[in-house]
Amino acid sequence: VHPSIANFILIEFPASGAHTAAKADDFLMARGLILRGVGAYGLPQCLRLSVGTEEANHLVVEALADFMRSK
Repeated sequence: VHPSIANFILIEFPASGAHTAAKADDFLMARGLILRGVGAYGLPQCLRLSVGTEEANHLVVEALADFMRSK
């Protein structure tokens, strides 16, 4: 995660392998969690997480932890 003073967090993933931003996006979307891809801004390895409610933020963090544990 990149340092942020905005209303979103920029999450960087490996450029290749099992845990890319595209694969994370698919994993999260399958669970009804929508982050924004930022490839159009030259950051194809990143997803943007807008700050939401505490409950929504926890759901995303838990889902990302599950994704990173997956193979």
